[in-house]
Amino acid sequence: MKSVKQLPTRQVSPQEMARHIARFTELRPQASYYRKDQGIPDAAYETVTAKTLYTLMAPSQKAGPMSATPAILTEDNLSVIIAECPPGDKPMLHAHFFTVEHFFCLSGRFKVRWGDEGEHEMVLDPFDMIAVPPGVCRDFTNITDQTAYLLVLITGRSDEDYNDIAFAPKESERFKARFGNEVADKLETIGFSFLK
Repeated sequence: MKSVKQLPTRQVSPQEMARHIARFTELRPQASYYRKDQGIPDAAYETVTAKTLYTLMAPSQKAGPMSATPAILTEDNLSVIIAECPPGDKPMLHAHFFTVEHFFCLSGRFKVRWGDEGEHEMVLDPFDMIAVPPGVCRDFTNITDQTAYLLVLITGRSDEDYNDIAFAPKESERFKARFGNEVADKLETIGFSFLK
């Protein structure tokens, strides 16, 4: 292995560097890509995910349902998302089976639940972080009276690992009772799964 003292530095033009910048004010909510292309109702998408998700960076646009049109495409197996949650907002209880999902509280306070029925919980205050192991059902809820922001980091070994999100069995039943099997099937076409 070469010593870093032997390696040359790289020169990058402003145009090339622009491909490596994510400006929050220029990001579109992730749901806007799916609603238009897949015919998924707003209420159904916002039930399975946080109210608004912004994908800053992902390994590819095909790296699972949390990687819709990332601002930065990376060679790293890392997705970086900001969840914008009004008071009481939360995604459905779900598991990632091949990736590790990390939650970092940027503002507000979030209750993080885990277990097949969300039977365990803890609270993240600003700048607290938790890494949820693969296969563990989890969700997060904004427990403040103002919009709060959560940084979500998802790490995996390959692009294929990112299509690993499945909703807990009871949550899956409730979703299908409310929205029907057809909407659940549409969500499965973009990488979500409903457990029985």
